[in-house]
Amino acid sequence: MNALATSPCNFCSHRQVEPFLALSDLRLNLKGSWNLVRCENCGLLFLDPQPGWEELSAHYPKEYHAYLRKDSKMTSILRGFGLRNRVKSVICKASTQKGTLLDVGCATGDFLFAFQALSGWDVTGQEIVPEAAAAARAKGLTIIEKNLEDANLSDGSLDVITLWDVLEHMPNPAGTLQICYALLKPGGMLVLKCPDPAGREASMFRESWIGYEAPQHLFGFPKPVLLNKLKETGFGPTQTGQTGSDCLAFFVSFGHWLNRRGRIHLSKFIISATHKPLGRIIAGILARPIRWLGIRSSCTYYCQKPR
Repeated sequence: MNALATSPCNFCSHRQVEPFLALSDLRLNLKGSWNLVRCENCGLLFLDPQPGWEELSAHYPKEYHAYLRKDSKMTSILRGFGLRNRVKSVICKASTQKGTLLDVGCATGDFLFAFQALSGWDVTGQEIVPEAAAAARAKGLTIIEKNLEDANLSDGSLDVITLWDVLEHMPNPAGTLQICYALLKPGGMLVLKCPDPAGREASMFRESWIGYEAPQHLFGFPKPVLLNKLKETGFGPTQTGQTGSDCLAFFVSFGHWLNRRGRIHLSKFIISATHKPLGRIIAGILARPIRWLGIRSSCTYYCQKPR
């Protein structure tokens, strides 16, 4: 049954929506249920009603930010490999050999640190979690500890802006895209990575899919919907691809799927194993044939501002 949303669609301002899924907190297993709806006009997915920070804060405890914990040596090696691949993907797509980069939601600055070391670019991070921002500064990085709209950056001052699994957490993604467009130089590039609800993995696991991750993920961006919004914002033709195998998402989602079917012990074992070095390696090997079949959890978008 179609209904009116409590707030207009962030992408097109329409209010007519259809129910999509009833979601729960998969990561922390806290009580609560959230309605994911689909805009009838543009297809954007969003939680309705949108939870405010008073409600969300309980779902962002310190242990949510796993990147604040010290990794084992093997985990650091695996993460370093993934970071280098991510850095190389951005450098290859960038329209300049050296420039300025802003990483929005930079966490502890691991990507920024690797990018600066491999490229020699001038880099800046934006991060509102104080503990993460402090850890990034300890690496010698310049960090803006404000929301993007309050960062006082100059329009047309950046060559590249990156948002790695960040846009779905933001209360105003359309506004974020507009700010990024204004901050980029002509010919500059916006790089976005976010879960793809239009992908086969989301269809397989539905409400058990970690890509929805309510209520932390306020929005879902099906690939055609986000591509259309990027074009509407002013970006030129957008290239898409994958950065990293995102193999863990499949097995975490599978664990949640098992849990919903009463296989609690097996579910806990699978999810726990994905957070250990050996489990990550095994998951990466097992995920290869899955990814060859086109079953992926996320998509990376390389969007250029016209010159």
